[in-house]
Amino acid sequence: MVLGCSPNKYHFSIIVNMLNKLPALEIDSLKPKLGQNFLLVGGDAYLTDLAIDHIRKNLETNVDLVIIYGDEAKVPEIKDLLDSYSIFSNAKLVLFRNVDQLKKKELDALTDYFSEPSEQQTLILTAEKIDDKKGSWKIISKACIHILCNPPSYSGALSPWLDKSLAKLDLTMSFKAKQAFISRVELDYANANNELQKLALLVGDKKEITENDVLRSIGFSRVGTQIDFYRALGNRQLKETMQLLERMLNSEFKVLQVLFYIIKFYDTIYHILLLKKAHISATEIMNIHLTNLYPSQRKEFMDFSNNYSLLQLETIFNILLDTDTKIKSSSASDAVLLTNCIFKIMETL
Repeated sequence: MVLGCSPNKYHFSIIVNMLNKLPALEIDSLKPKLGQNFLLVGGDAYLTDLAIDHIRKNLETNVDLVIIYGDEAKVPEIKDLLDSYSIFSNAKLVLFRNVDQLKKKELDALTDYFSEPSEQQTLILTAEKIDDKKGSWKIISKACIHILCNPPSYSGALSPWLDKSLAKLDLTMSFKAKQAFISRVELDYANANNELQKLALLVGDKKEITENDVLRSIGFSRVGTQIDFYRALGNRQLKETMQLLERMLNSEFKVLQVLFYIIKFYDTIYHILLLKKAHISATEIMNIHLTNLYPSQRKEFMDFSNNYSLLQLETIFNILLDTDTKIKSSSASDAVLLTNCIFKIMETL
């Protein structure tokens, strides 16, 4: 899909003019003007703030900023705020957060504004999710430039962001350093940005971040990482898996989050084993069927699958289901339940 690419200026104009949508990571290509309106859709707060900051910086400096919230706004307030004909109205930037939380009357009042929008004000609407094929949303959607603010769906999606962020910091990373960074940070732009800022401070005057720099900053300061946990599970290394489990539970990881990681891991292994059984080649599996994984991890997961069988996976999923039920209903310690879960998985023959 074209929106997943890194468009040049020509492609950018096609995207905005024909599809009226733009990924937030490409926001630097956008030159906002007063009178344009923007709909920021997606649940990633970091990307939403990134887009808002860019729009604000590119509008006239004398534009007044007004902020309103969808879960609090009432019809009179919306109408007064958006009144295009008020003689007292200056050029305005209206930041309307959480418009997806508007009630029907308030949403209708917002929709009415777009029948004759003002050239002296810009609206930035934020929403986690909308249906732009229905009623008022269809009108609002058509009147606004869409900025897509979706969180990264897999670790490889962080790569374009990392390249842009490094360029802004006037830094570079070796290929191995990028792989190490992306595989260790949380699947979250804000967290990744925090880790990158820490790295920039760590390297000081150096211009290139090495793999060792990444390991010093993240590998030792963070307790346990998703990919390291997967490697321990994949290689059926009981001691290493238990050590990582303990560290994760003693840090910011929640018990259901760890269980989700385990389920996600074995879902992928099960998927690979089914494809192997259907006589799909390893190359085809990696290139076509494992796009949710970062490219450097696909070969690893293929290797992990050699340590399991479909029969074992059936037993493992029963163990995971039983663990999930006990976590939600049992008074037993979460750490004990997960520990028993790992022991049982590793004992499957």
